[in-house]
Amino acid sequence: MLLKIPLLTGLIFGAVYPLCFWISCRDPLKNNFHRFHLGLANVSAGLSTVIVFLTAIPSNEKFLLAVWLVMSLGVSCFYWNKPYPDPKILTIPACLGIFTALKILSLWLPVSWPGQVMTVVGGLVLASAIFAMNLGHWYLNVHGLPIHHLRRAVYVFWGLVALRAACDLVGLLEQSVFYDGEFLPLFRFIFHIEGFLLILAMLFGTVFPLIGLYFVKGTIDVKSTQSATGILYAILSAVLIGDFTYKYYLLRFGIAL
Repeated sequence: MLLKIPLLTGLIFGAVYPLCFWISCRDPLKNNFHRFHLGLANVSAGLSTVIVFLTAIPSNEKFLLAVWLVMSLGVSCFYWNKPYPDPKILTIPACLGIFTALKILSLWLPVSWPGQVMTVVGGLVLASAIFAMNLGHWYLNVHGLPIHHLRRAVYVFWGLVALRAACDLVGLLEQSVFYDGEFLPLFRFIFHIEGFLLILAMLFGTVFPLIGLYFVKGTIDVKSTQSATGILYAILSAVLIGDFTYKYYLLRFGIAL
């Protein structure tokens, strides 16, 4: 369990993070902004692939991982010295990475399509949180950048968190979990000793970011990018706590939130 959670996180993050380039595709950021982000995704994908190859996972999934990593590295190398990568091209290895990560997840437990969707949504929330925070940090190093880049990244992040919040609400009302010899509705399970950490996941992974991003928007409106970046750091820490806890309940109980 302790290995599966960070491994799944690394695989999903490495796959979906390049999709963040869609956020600024209409007005791409220059000055080699893309290099760090391409490198970050490939480091996550590469480390996760190495770990998978050291575990007892079927060769078919290992082959898919290798193909994905080679594609991701190849596309990154092609765009490394260019002004900005084409998000449409980056989406191709991203889709293969998502498919492969979900295949590996299905080896660990039978996951329904809501579980697969929420796994991807969780990865997108984490990726957008890191992208927005890194973009805010970019403003501290490169002066004169238009504020709309950070505003758009925050709105995308906010929208993904709102989507997760809506799915969490539906899941609480409709999902059930087998616990102590019976199926319990999820809204009752969270008040048991095995389920109370799920409240922590929702507070840190969903509620806190929803509220915190409101204050980020306020600081962006007054063009205080340094304050916005500081709040985004705190939000990212909360998202990480929530993401790991969500994945624990997915792998332990099959709860798709």
